[in-house]
Amino acid sequence: MGTNRLLCFLLFCVVGLVANAQSMRVLGHPADELSNRWGNTVAIDAGFDYNANSLLNEFVLGIYQGQYLDRDLRERTRSALRTRNSVGYALHARISWTGSDSLFGHAQWRPIISIAHHEQLGARFTQDLYAFTFFGNAGFEGRRADLGPSAFTRTQYQTAGFGIRDDRTGSFIRMDVVNGQSIDEADVRWAGIYTGVDGRVIRGAILADYFHSDTAGGNLGRNNGIGAAITGRWAIRLDRSGTPAWLNVAVEDFGFVRWNANAVSIQKDTVIAFSGLDVASILDLDAVLVGEDQLLDTFGLRYRTGPFVRALPFRASVQLAAPLGDRWYGRATLDQRNLPGYVPQLAFAVDRTFPSGILIGTELSMGGLGRLRAGVAIRKRFNDRVEVSLFSPNVPGFFHGRSRGAGAFLNVEFGF
Repeated sequence: MGTNRLLCFLLFCVVGLVANAQSMRVLGHPADELSNRWGNTVAIDAGFDYNANSLLNEFVLGIYQGQYLDRDLRERTRSALRTRNSVGYALHARISWTGSDSLFGHAQWRPIISIAHHEQLGARFTQDLYAFTFFGNAGFEGRRADLGPSAFTRTQYQTAGFGIRDDRTGSFIRMDVVNGQSIDEADVRWAGIYTGVDGRVIRGAILADYFHSDTAGGNLGRNNGIGAAITGRWAIRLDRSGTPAWLNVAVEDFGFVRWNANAVSIQKDTVIAFSGLDVASILDLDAVLVGEDQLLDTFGLRYRTGPFVRALPFRASVQLAAPLGDRWYGRATLDQRNLPGYVPQLAFAVDRTFPSGILIGTELSMGGLGRLRAGVAIRKRFNDRVEVSLFSPNVPGFFHGRSRGAGAFLNVEFGF
């Protein structure tokens, strides 16, 4: 019973959160960046990217809004499940400043200062875990429901840092101090629930770890941990028949957080069997009723308190970018995030700049936490001082409830 409720709680935590992601996608040619035209630039950007490879948007939105999930909707979602099911999101909001050149006497070096908020979640789960949570155990009569391996991680943190950018290539490196706001992590390496034919016997087994930051609070601005991270991009120029191409190797938020001594954890490796309650006397109610403390002790669900260290949900990527003709620019990007359920994602993008100064691009991506997605980007520069970019990695997600995933990014940059 305790294992059952714990696993149901884990899945609801995963699918009940809708949101949001970060992208280092560069529109157009690297040499055309606004920071190359002005001594100082200030950029404000924010974005969200929710994605899933099996859960339908209408299902997740229904949970998020607290709606009643009718059986047809739950069945449609179950029929879309796969052997590997993943769901997650990333969101960010950042303000950054790039200063004038000649930093430390180097003509092409510019200083960078950046402050940002991040929130990321990734999860993987089995088909049986979904069915057990949203249809109960009646469908598993006489057999075992395999609820693992499943896992999820949700991390909220803020970064503030200083870095250096090379004007010649766009390469940069930045060192950040990390404030750990909250973390919620579960790793169910194996779990199963067996329901007897007559329903009178339930046996469960679980091998899992659960970690959480200080339960006293995890609101924005709260300090529950401290850490450090590196973000950078190394751009290598490649000569392609006289036309320059670029190989960009990048990493975002590669670092760690040490969560403080008030963090809690549970490690479980146990088997539980339930075959009913024996009552000596129905009139002796004090002996029949079971309180919360007795259940926590029986199932060993008491928290342990103590610090622990976790890597941030960093992103590593490799990108090949090159001109495809007059006013056309293309790129292919392979990336991986340190999140449960995330597999390598491959994206192909093509941009075209029009004489009016408007840039329009399209993107196809596959992998990550979802399936094939189609995105659109647009950028407009005003008076060569202000640049506004909009990008959605999955346009159909905003218009069809039976699609999977949705996302949007906004970037505004000012030069002076």
